[in-house]
Amino acid sequence: MTSVSSFPVLSFYVGVILLQLGFVIREVGAVCISDTKRIIIRHFVNLLISGVVNCSLGYVLALSDGGVADKFIGKTIYYPNKFWDYVFGLHWIIATITSSIVAGAVAERCRLIAYFIYTVFITGFIHPVVRHWTFNKKGWLDDANISYQDDAGSGAVHVMGGIAALIGAMMIGPRTGRFEPSLKKDFNDRCHSVPIAVSGGILLLIGFVGFIWGCREPFGVYHNRQFTEVFLTNPFVSSFIAAFTSLLINRYFGKKWSLFVAINGALTGMIAISAGNDFYEPYAAATIGLNAAIVYRAYSVLLVRFGIDDPLDVVSVHFGGGSWGLIAVAFFHRSKGLLHTWNSQSALILGWQMIGMIAIAVWTAVLSGIMFGILRFFGILRVRDEVCDEVQNEGFANPVYELGDIETEDLETVDSTVDGEDLPKAHKYGQHSVGDVHL
Repeated sequence: MTSVSSFPVLSFYVGVILLQLGFVIREVGAVCISDTKRIIIRHFVNLLISGVVNCSLGYVLALSDGGVADKFIGKTIYYPNKFWDYVFGLHWIIATITSSIVAGAVAERCRLIAYFIYTVFITGFIHPVVRHWTFNKKGWLDDANISYQDDAGSGAVHVMGGIAALIGAMMIGPRTGRFEPSLKKDFNDRCHSVPIAVSGGILLLIGFVGFIWGCREPFGVYHNRQFTEVFLTNPFVSSFIAAFTSLLINRYFGKKWSLFVAINGALTGMIAISAGNDFYEPYAAATIGLNAAIVYRAYSVLLVRFGIDDPLDVVSVHFGGGSWGLIAVAFFHRSKGLLHTWNSQSALILGWQMIGMIAIAVWTAVLSGIMFGILRFFGILRVRDEVCDEVQNEGFANPVYELGDIETEDLETVDSTVDGEDLPKAHKYGQHSVGDVHL
């Protein structure tokens, strides 16, 4: 086993920092301003909770027995010799990302206590088991020299996170009035800051590049791959093509130009390329990005048709991009793909990719369904409807309480004088404050 070079380590940690900032900023900008405080709190606490849970329990489940996925779940503590600290941190951050994905699908109506509970369950159990299946090329997702491939988490992170987000959105239900025709425009314009949301999306794109590059080293040591220039350019090619295609599709079918759609398309293309990035030629990266945009649009429309409210389109972006990314490996792999080598071995690769994707989806759907179902049964999943109605009635693009609307009795009025002259009255906020957190 080789040592870890400095560039992948640095790119990974820079990438994950930008990812966390991107998740926060994008979600803050894309939902009503009254939910801002809750968003910041839950993302910050997510790092703390997932760090403790994943490093104490999840790490054991994921990397037991040397990280060899020859069993359903790990039981024996194992620490790699020379770079255990890097792998330790790597899996903690990856687990954190999965719960951050879910947060976007339940935005504006999920209680903080429910968020803390599902973060523990996802980062401590659901994701580590999936990571155990996919960490190494030795195990049940393997047949001789034909292996399931997922280099930077298209399946283990994005399919898993996307399915958990889908189940969460279905269980928690849509925002009050989301699918009422009279309120359609209000919900379309709910984003309170386009610049903030777009800035978050750009940070996510930069973060995913560093994440893909950084993930290559700890998993790449099992492949003995060579560093190539194609590996650096493919993520950008796929992402840019996906963004431009998404923009055109929305202009043709949605009759408008949408910067949010372009950002989401770019993220979908970045996620789709991550399963086998440095095994693709540039033309394959462009094709993968083109199809990623189509998949993203299809899932986005389908969710609305079924009445599933996903404010940030995270299911379409992460599950759509991740699932297509796993399938694309079987077609575009430069030496084993169906388009390069039409034989039984390449067909088996497609089969293993499909099996891996289905296994991850079923495992996540069943466990997430049980988890969110219990939270819903005990009434601790969703913020009270009266709170949602209060936010809705006060306006989406403005604070819940305007300064002129605060009752006089809720203010503390202080008279001040200096040298006998009256100064303007000073007011202190009473019980109302913008962005109050409802547990």
